[in-house]
Amino acid sequence: MKSGAKNKILIILFCGFIGIGAALFFALPKSDFSVNEKRALAAAPELLLKSIFDGSFESGVEEYLNDHFPAREALVAIDAYSALYTGRNGKNGVYKGKNGYLINVPVTPDEKKISANIEAVNAFAAKTGIPASMMIVPTAGYVLPDMLPAIHEDYKDGEIISDIYSRLNGVKTVDLVSFFARFGADLYYKTDHHWTTEGAYEAYLAWAEESGITPIPRDMFTVETHGGFYGTTYSKSALWCEKSDDIELWKYPSDVTVQILDEGDEKTSDSLYFEGHLSEPDKYPVFLDGNHAFERITNADAPEKRLLLIKDSYAHCLAPFLANHYSEIDMIDMRYYLSSVSELAAERNYDEVLFVYGLSSVCEDGDLAILE
Repeated sequence: MKSGAKNKILIILFCGFIGIGAALFFALPKSDFSVNEKRALAAAPELLLKSIFDGSFESGVEEYLNDHFPAREALVAIDAYSALYTGRNGKNGVYKGKNGYLINVPVTPDEKKISANIEAVNAFAAKTGIPASMMIVPTAGYVLPDMLPAIHEDYKDGEIISDIYSRLNGVKTVDLVSFFARFGADLYYKTDHHWTTEGAYEAYLAWAEESGITPIPRDMFTVETHGGFYGTTYSKSALWCEKSDDIELWKYPSDVTVQILDEGDEKTSDSLYFEGHLSEPDKYPVFLDGNHAFERITNADAPEKRLLLIKDSYAHCLAPFLANHYSEIDMIDMRYYLSSVSELAAERNYDEVLFVYGLSSVCEDGDLAILE
């Protein structure tokens, strides 16, 4: 076949592909949410004179086309598995490990953010004078090295956490690195970066040991298991042929009330578990209804003590265990809480402060730095 004829065939095939893609784009129904990616998809941009001149309309159109391209999720998955099987495991920031584990690549420490976060914690502890402790959660890649692929970057969680702890002044620490090394339990989900409820319970034991508190024995809890949980690591990886996790609710009989105190989004529950989320694509908010600026747990059966828990989402399945030891726990998420925490502390007269953060939050985010 002559080169001219070949070129014509390629042009016809290319134009056919573009034409079929365009026809399908307009003909197929549009979704506003991606279950696999756990995010809202771009809406069609509004055509306004202002948006044309400032360039936002063009960027909106591009985002809309990218999010709603026919078979987009299948193509994204093909790209992810292609990278995996051509020696680029970890291309999307997630390793496909052994036994079905999807594990985030190591954190990238930002010394400027680490220093700012440490300074804020030290200043808060000194200003309030409330006994304070900090629990930094190591990553799954560090705790479960046997689950990593043969080729991977080094995880230096132990070294990083030890350095951070050494720079805290007057703040007690909970050494999960050493404690987790003593257990062979399933401490982390396979499709999510968070610890499992089992992992949170082991962290609770470490906290109790450090605090001189007698923990509730595990056989006192009623465990409910729910399947079909896919976490954020799964969504990030685009390796969407992997098996789901089970998610466990460990229930202990107590007179508990949970108040969501976000401005404009206040609600109350008599359970630590918001089980309506179990039927949703994102099931992790079953723990304390997910991310909120300010939540309060009240336990009429617990000792008369108040805890201020400053945290990220790792605390959500830890707090139900802590709730057995405090009459009130106020939970603050610095990503959303915009008021002065020290003023809140003076008003509420807390007995203790506990910081619970995943290592990546301390090393890569600056949310703690705004604590005052």
